[in-house]
Amino acid sequence: MSRFVTKTTDEWIHFFESEVPNHVTDTRWEHIKRVAKFAEQLAKFHFFPDPKRAYLAGLVHDTTKQKKWEIHESLFSEFSLNVDSIPKQAYHAYSAPLFLQREFGFYDKEIHSAIQNHTLGSLSPTLLDQIVYAADFLGSDFCQKQSELPNWIQKTEENLYFGIFMKAFQTISFLMEKKEVIHPNTFFTYNHALQSLKETK
Repeated sequence: MSRFVTKTTDEWIHFFESEVPNHVTDTRWEHIKRVAKFAEQLAKFHFFPDPKRAYLAGLVHDTTKQKKWEIHESLFSEFSLNVDSIPKQAYHAYSAPLFLQREFGFYDKEIHSAIQNHTLGSLSPTLLDQIVYAADFLGSDFCQKQSELPNWIQKTEENLYFGIFMKAFQTISFLMEKKEVIHPNTFFTYNHALQSLKETK
């Protein structure tokens, strides 16, 4: 396992802008760049103290998205992480922080959390968790095809819970259509975001 490497946020951004494309397809890299930009943008609107760190979190959130199952499982074994309750479609969210730590010596607790929670949501999300979760929706291929996207961006800039709700809603709808199991964190995220939206009306 690599020891932790000390770099500034800008240095890590420069490094990962060159490194991450080596681990994903061109199409996935385009998604990642969109998510990073949306994360930085939402961080500014919602008073996250360091928007560049939000950009960095978006930049690395899908690093292991296209890795083989054996890579995820070897990381979980090496770091003694129990993922019995995690659907395989979300393995990358849990393996990416471990991969970044092992391969590059990169570890940041807050960014680690945001990466881990960007797929299923969290029962107690940090502001950065919420920002990356919403940014992942806005930067998705699904959103790129929707004429409503500019309106969704504006609404998420005004109220972060809008983007969170939209992602949870779209995830649940997709999984129900496929008759797949839905993780409790996603239901919680949907309910909490919807309730928060109603309270701010």
